[in-house]
Amino acid sequence: MDDEIYIGLDLGGTNIKVGVLNSSGKLLSKVSVPTQRGPEVVIANMISAARKAVDHAGVDLNAIAAVGIASPGSLDIDAGMVLHCANLPGWDNVPLRNRIAEALGAPAILENDARAAAYGEFFAGAGRRSHVRNLIMITLGTGVGGGIIIDGRLVHGQKNMAGELGHSIVVPDGLLCGCGQKGCLEMYASASRVGQRAVQALQDSQKPSTLRGVLKTSGELTARDVEEHARHGDELAWDIWNQTCRYLALACITAVHWLDPEMIVFGGGMAAAGDFLLQPVRHHFTANYWKLEPPELTIRISELGNDAGITGAAALACALLRPYADNKGIRNAGK
Repeated sequence: MDDEIYIGLDLGGTNIKVGVLNSSGKLLSKVSVPTQRGPEVVIANMISAARKAVDHAGVDLNAIAAVGIASPGSLDIDAGMVLHCANLPGWDNVPLRNRIAEALGAPAILENDARAAAYGEFFAGAGRRSHVRNLIMITLGTGVGGGIIIDGRLVHGQKNMAGELGHSIVVPDGLLCGCGQKGCLEMYASASRVGQRAVQALQDSQKPSTLRGVLKTSGELTARDVEEHARHGDELAWDIWNQTCRYLALACITAVHWLDPEMIVFGGGMAAAGDFLLQPVRHHFTANYWKLEPPELTIRISELGNDAGITGAAALACALLRPYADNKGIRNAGK
């Protein structure tokens, strides 16, 4: 029902984003505040921002049906706990879901941030078309995250680890990843690693490149630097960008064979490249995909952008907590 109101909270290492949405996914208001550091300060900021967003939406806090929380890190979804988060020092075994639920007076759910973004795109973004029931989202930021929707349901897996697409191995015995594996997609296609791979390429090659001037001035390179210089014809930059797109295409092919989705959506900072990312990914996908039959797949850029997390968190609260209101119980609800 459209008169049901939900809050979506997206906890990031830099900012906390909050949205107030109705059950159709319409965004009524949104607020962004700095995350700061320490669980107590951050939770207080989340609560304050949520109340501010509710006020901006012109609704009463008592009208909130449920709250969805999207968080990075290692989570215990059932218990609503943040077990550990590398980007948030001191976040060990924090009962985030229940703290938020108690403060806002509404049942709440906790979800991985990339999975929440995937559900947001499925519910109200690129996948909102009625025929899309199976969707994969790949988020390209500091790391590579993901989320999987199968038959309209978000997939969690045995240990809530489903969707860790960044740890698909694309280069056997390749670069050592922080997870302990070698050759993970994250080491070749995350925004941070694209910049670092470009720096390494400059060190290993005498090839002229306009990136050398950027590196000399700033001391580092970003994925955005690589993209911009590749657009302007820099050969070394294009080699790095094109290789990155090939790795992404190979990961997409593997995902398609495992899960057979109708759509793959790219989100995160690198997705802002738009067609400059999509076209080479699609090219490498077609070139390397099996020849038994053509793929029935759409590869797209996120439509919701930075709002995917808050939209997905709110939509999951709507989808998962309706039984709670009927006193039927649900495994991931706290109040």
